[in-house]
Amino acid sequence: MSWLLLALGAGLGSALNVFASKLLVKNLPPIMLGASVHLLGGIIVCAFLPFTALTLTGTPPIVLGLVGLTVVYTLGNAFYFTALRDVQLSEIDLLLRSSSIWTLLGGVLFLSEPLGWQGALGAFLILVSLTVLAEKPRRLVFRRPQLLALGAALSFGAGNVLDKALSPYFDPLSYTALNLLLTGFGMALLARPTLTAFLRAGLWQGGAWIVAATFALTQLLLILAFQAGGSAGEVVLVAQVRVVLLGTAGIFLLRERDRLLHKGVAATFIFVGIYLLSLGWSDMK
Repeated sequence: MSWLLLALGAGLGSALNVFASKLLVKNLPPIMLGASVHLLGGIIVCAFLPFTALTLTGTPPIVLGLVGLTVVYTLGNAFYFTALRDVQLSEIDLLLRSSSIWTLLGGVLFLSEPLGWQGALGAFLILVSLTVLAEKPRRLVFRRPQLLALGAALSFGAGNVLDKALSPYFDPLSYTALNLLLTGFGMALLARPTLTAFLRAGLWQGGAWIVAATFALTQLLLILAFQAGGSAGEVVLVAQVRVVLLGTAGIFLLRERDRLLHKGVAATFIFVGIYLLSLGWSDMK
């Protein structure tokens, strides 16, 4: 299967994941929810490990990379789940799309991935979209939840680059399991809940399993897309199909109809930026 189809599948799975997470985070502690769904996702993936040929590498650089991966994804998901509670569904993904810029820069600087002038212009347009979403665009003032979402985007961009660099040394299933379990344990340590609080039913039942399963599916599809030949920037950009799905769900299902003009303009800049980024990579290959 081509990396393009795998990346599109990751985008669809991710959209379902964010929507389900938005519904759950209203009534559950954000960081504890993030810990539980990552751990559950890792357990789901581990159930399939006996049916695949495992490839595990434990050299010091790889171990150091996994430590870095744990840190960036723990922080990124802590920011993300906290922001998700207070930022509208139709807006948060527009803020998170700035991760494309950090993925692009990381791919160019650390993975020697090519970048043309179209890519630079595309990145600029995505930055412009963020100014449109700012609480006070002329002064670039963001609310605290918006800043948390932007912090999550920076962390996820770094995580995408580490995924691209580390995943070739593992089979897709074992790497996905490691990614989810390490992030889950990291978030549990960050939350430091009591055992009673961590075992509350809402964190381990019903919707938490949907979020966990879609987390696992999305992560697996991304790794498969990387291993099928997609660059870090290309795969993450194609997966941004979720922007349309989440914006539509927020506006029509959750009735988030304020600042529609701002959201529409920001989405337009993002999609033009993504298109230009894609052209940049195509021209440089």
